[in-house]
Amino acid sequence: MATRMANQTMLPSYATIVVQPPPPKPLLLFVTNVKSARTIWVEISINDNVSMLKKYVERKMNIPVADMILIYMGEELKNDVKIKDSKLDRAIQKVSHREEPQFDDCTIHLIDLKDTPEQLREPAQAQV
Repeated sequence: MATRMANQTMLPSYATIVVQPPPPKPLLLFVTNVKSARTIWVEISINDNVSMLKKYVERKMNIPVADMILIYMGEELKNDVKIKDSKLDRAIQKVSHREEPQFDDCTIHLIDLKDTPEQLREPAQAQV
């Protein structure tokens, strides 16, 4: 037994090994234009914010970020909110528990303001 101990590398008593958890898996989302029904998919980190999601959508759908509103489960996704802190947590929880999210858990509806009649738009807020 003494020879076995002699061959093993001993760490100093002050050494601490820290194992970092793996980064979160990207979240697969489907974004559907409510007027054209065109659907794209986007993979995004849960640590990104909604404005980053809009930039990905802009690249794939050629709709300017300023002209889009993203709706998930009846609520608008606000630009400065992180994905993990938004209502998308329902889909995130399923993925973290290794469950397969349903299609509607991962679907975001896109409204293009250019497709909305002027009389139905909310008035632009004054810059303060």
